[in-house]
Amino acid sequence: MSKNLEITIEFNEAAVAGEITYRSEGDIAVKILSPYHDLSSSLHIPYFSRPYHSFLSDYGDRTAQNLLKYLYELGLYVEQNIKFIKMQLSLHFHDGDYSSIDHQERFFGSTFPFIVLVGTRNDVLRMLL
Repeated sequence: MSKNLEITIEFNEAAVAGEITYRSEGDIAVKILSPYHDLSSSLHIPYFSRPYHSFLSDYGDRTAQNLLKYLYELGLYVEQNIKFIKMQLSLHFHDGDYSSIDHQERFFGSTFPFIVLVGTRNDVLRMLL
């Protein structure tokens, strides 16, 4: 297991910095540090696929870079569409209960033009509140 390894990528002329917060053969977690922060995501490889893939290999390096790119795109989308997202937030969570899975499904499904991974949704909600 390894963790707290810094990674950087160039994407759309932006320097993006992040950190691998957890890395093992079957699991990897990445957190973005710059230009956005407080967003993280992770992936898991089922045991039956591990003879073919491991996050401790080059596959893990590429996966970490792709997760960092995803987090950057998510942060950029939130920054560029904050008024719309906050309006959607008030419509879907009018009762103030952010824990409802049904409300979260409808909010993320109708607000973002891409999938927001379940493990990243609480980070997004914390950013918005």
